[in-house]
Amino acid sequence: MGARGTAPAQTVNDEQITQLLQDLVRIPSVSPHGDPGTAKNNTGEAPIAEYIAEVLRKLALDVELREVEPGRPNVIGKFTSRGARQSVAFAPHSDTVSVAGMTIDPFAAEIRDDKLYGRGACDAKGPLAAMLAALANAVRQKEFREGDLDVYFCALMGEESGNHGAKALAESGFHVDFAVAGEPTEGRIVYTHKGALWCKAVTRGRSVHGSMPEKGVNAIGKMAEVVQYLLGDYTRALAKTADPVLGAPTVNVGTIRGGTQNNIVPDYCEIEVDRRTVPGEVHEDILATLRETLRHIPITTEILSDCPPLRTDPQNPFVQKLALATKDPKSALVGAPWFCDAGILAQYGVPAVAFGPGSIAQAHTANEFVECKEVLHATQVLERFLLTGAMVADGG
Repeated sequence: MGARGTAPAQTVNDEQITQLLQDLVRIPSVSPHGDPGTAKNNTGEAPIAEYIAEVLRKLALDVELREVEPGRPNVIGKFTSRGARQSVAFAPHSDTVSVAGMTIDPFAAEIRDDKLYGRGACDAKGPLAAMLAALANAVRQKEFREGDLDVYFCALMGEESGNHGAKALAESGFHVDFAVAGEPTEGRIVYTHKGALWCKAVTRGRSVHGSMPEKGVNAIGKMAEVVQYLLGDYTRALAKTADPVLGAPTVNVGTIRGGTQNNIVPDYCEIEVDRRTVPGEVHEDILATLRETLRHIPITTEILSDCPPLRTDPQNPFVQKLALATKDPKSALVGAPWFCDAGILAQYGVPAVAFGPGSIAQAHTANEFVECKEVLHATQVLERFLLTGAMVADGG
């Protein structure tokens, strides 16, 4: 695939970037998993994927929509410069979390006091808008079009419910020299983040009448011992294995279900566990160790969702270029306790980081917002990165 023409010379100004973000927020793209809190026709990424694809086509990118789940495509666009030798990808996600419980109109994209409100304004349509605008400004410059850097724009579905879009892209054999996942990082570069192992643990017993509990086996009683261990001895052991940047791995028991009524000894109980991991931990080994430790109970386990921890070399030339583009390289590189698509891409051999405007403290909130000035600043950083990124191979 190659560039299919010459983009107009006019750059995208601040007002247009803000309008772009409003357009994105006004297109509902709520994850259909769980309770979306909105009508079914407001779920899924198909409408926003079409919008993004059209923007990319106008920038002379070759564009492909790859359906991952019915009505839920990834958007893959490619811009090829004339002397391309290396490649980078901007990889924001296009879905949002549920709008249930929001105290504002989730799709109005109202601006008050330089803050744009709406679901996804922060996570991750602010980063998405900044990446689109930065690419638009870069491809309009002759030195970039004649440079040596291919740029992919990958708008990925399903990040909020299992990273399905990133997994599909990575499993397709997609590879670039560097990728930037779009996330609210306050304009700093997340080069390392925790992983997440979400799993279900099950205990089984034998049901009898509640008047004769001694003749049965109480599955909830077994699970009580599991929970006590996870939140007690296990948590204390994890605290002793802290990562120097990310801190200690953690565990949370988020849900518990068991039994049918109070006069029946329950024969089944399950919990859902959120285990946050640090680089060096192997998720399969974690589960194997837990099953072995609790073999006297015993438990069965099932992985519900899995994202590995991220640790990209901060000395990677592209990471350093991005840090310099922030104009504050000494404090630009940080770690994060959350996870994102960067971890998936890195697992498949693509050096990756996360970057974008907005704060994780505003993500998923009842009145989610992003400051417009942060989106504009992130756009400038990403544009500078693209215009200097082609010089990585030369060490320039």
